[in-house]
Amino acid sequence: MTRKILILFIALMLVSFSLISSILGERGIIVNNRLKKQLTEKEYELDRRDMEIENLRLQDNELSTEDGSRSTAMSFGYQVEGDDVHVFDTEDEVSGRSAGVREQESGEEKEFTPWGVPFILLISFSSSFIITVMVWLFTRRKGKTDDSQQEESGDIGDNLNFDT
Repeated sequence: MTRKILILFIALMLVSFSLISSILGERGIIVNNRLKKQLTEKEYELDRRDMEIENLRLQDNELSTEDGSRSTAMSFGYQVEGDDVHVFDTEDEVSGRSAGVREQESGEEKEFTPWGVPFILLISFSSSFIITVMVWLFTRRKGKTDDSQQEESGDIGDNLNFDT
C-alpha cells in the first residue's frame, strides 16, 4: 500500500507541475498570448511609422518644386510673398490630442508576470500531498468497513440453523 501511495504522489506531482507550468509558467499559454498581442501591436506601430515616413517623403518631393511650395504656402494662408502666417489649433485638434493621450494611458494593461519554477513546485507539491492524504484516508476507511462487513457476514452464516 505504501508503494501505491508513493507512486500516486509522484504521478500527481508530475501531472500538476506540468499543467500549472504549461498555463502559468514562463513558457505558458498566458505568456504566449501576451507576446502575440505585443507582437501585433509592434507590427501595427511599425506599419504606421512606415506610412508616416512615406508621406513625409512625398511632401518633401512636393515642396522641392516651385509649384508645390506655392500651393503649400497658399494652404497655410499666404496671400503674397512676405506675409506672416499664423496657425492656431482648433478645439477639435486640441481635444483630439488630449483624448489620444488619455487612451494611451488607460489602454496599458498590467503586465502578467509568469510564475517561477519554485512557486509552481510548491503548489504542485502541496496539492499532490493533499490529494494523496485524502486518497490514503479514503482507502483506509474503506478497508475497515470491508473487514467489518466480512466479520458480520461470518456471524450471520453461523446463526442460521437449517436443521429444522
